[in-house]
Amino acid sequence: MNRLLAVILVSSLVFSFAGCKKKEQKPQLPPGHPSIESGMPPAMPEASKKERAVVVPKKVKATWTSVKLVIEDKASKTPKEYTMAVGSSLAVPNTKMTITVLAFLPDFKMGEKDITSASDKPNNPAAQVLIQEPGKQDWKGWLFSLQPGIHSFPHEKVGIKLVGGVSK
Repeated sequence: MNRLLAVILVSSLVFSFAGCKKKEQKPQLPPGHPSIESGMPPAMPEASKKERAVVVPKKVKATWTSVKLVIEDKASKTPKEYTMAVGSSLAVPNTKMTITVLAFLPDFKMGEKDITSASDKPNNPAAQVLIQEPGKQDWKGWLFSLQPGIHSFPHEKVGIKLVGGVSK
């Protein structure tokens, strides 16, 4: 009987230890590391982020010379349309903001290495702009006329939308 009790006791101990899982060890990171503070994985280093080259085909450059932008004062809800030549800048009225049109692509297409226009037809019009305002970080991005909410310029007082391109 004692022997049977001993076998049962040893068996239960073996099974109880077998059910225990080893604690997963986390990699040791230095104090203050961003992933420790936020619980998020570390961000990709700036040096490894590659900016795609913007390639404007000759026919597009010759055909599409300007863009139309609507700039809205969000407080008064008053939009105003502006026609800007590609490469030009505009001081936004009643602000210290400046908008520069860097490129226009009538048929925006993004590849692995570059951004270009699939054709000279306005199938997916997009304008690359640089928006500068003293005391704030510059915003360089794309405005899309068919999808104005995608990657739109975030600002508390001013809204900017691309209406489309202006051909010769």
